[in-house]
Amino acid sequence: MKKLFREYLSALKPLPVEGITDLVSFRPLGFLLMKLFCLFPITPNQVSVSAMLTGILCGVCFSLGTPQSFLFAGIFYGITHLLDCTDGMLARFKKNGTPTGRIIDGLIDYVNGVAIFLGLGIGMSRMALSLPVSAWLAAALAAISLAFHSILVDYYRSQYFMHALGTFNTLDDEIAEFTTELKKLKRQNAQPIAQKIITIYLGYCRIQKKFSGKPRKYNTQQYYQTNKYLMFLWSPVDLSTHTLVLIVSAVLYKPEIYLIYTILFANLGVLLIAPIHNAINKKNEIVS
Repeated sequence: MKKLFREYLSALKPLPVEGITDLVSFRPLGFLLMKLFCLFPITPNQVSVSAMLTGILCGVCFSLGTPQSFLFAGIFYGITHLLDCTDGMLARFKKNGTPTGRIIDGLIDYVNGVAIFLGLGIGMSRMALSLPVSAWLAAALAAISLAFHSILVDYYRSQYFMHALGTFNTLDDEIAEFTTELKKLKRQNAQPIAQKIITIYLGYCRIQKKFSGKPRKYNTQQYYQTNKYLMFLWSPVDLSTHTLVLIVSAVLYKPEIYLIYTILFANLGVLLIAPIHNAINKKNEIVS
């Protein structure tokens, strides 16, 4: 049992960047699924593609707008997030993750987001909902809110990796890593699709670099001590919590629960958490 628990911990990211909802629900289930996948020659990319298929199925079920279809949408969305947790755990456990795999995982998340919220908009427009705005506008606001929350949470988690743990690549490191990978694939004349994906991603990184500000420096020890607790403040608005609330809303056939959570409460939460987090980190900043 102790060995199994150690294996579970080794498959996780550092605890401060794991959402509480994930830690108590999706991650343990994902670990069991990962152990099952380890018995077969299954790759993390294959798990990611499976997550895309279930994500699209979730969107299709949402679009039908019936109690039964929403129930299946909730189930498919749960499976999608479970597989999304599992692919990274499998890559960390097998130590066979690839740079291209990280990009593919991100692209699949975008595809799933579009499919799910497009389906939700269609489905809600077919329901007799009493909303202050149109179903389409409500779905769009929810999607934009989720994207905004995810970007913020990812930003603060990446800052924790960089300044507290020193394990996160800077944008320059990222460009250098993927440029090397692209050159290697071109030399080998291999994986033309991966080459195109990396080329597009490098273009995105270079555009991002033009708009990125001057990197900040912090007292590493102080940053670690304060942020290892601060990071958990983001759990109520991270992707896993959004996922759980949407699953519950779908199963209950009450999408308005998710709309109220993501558009109202989660946005208010962000407006409270971000200033607190920034103010505390400001004290640890080293002014050059």
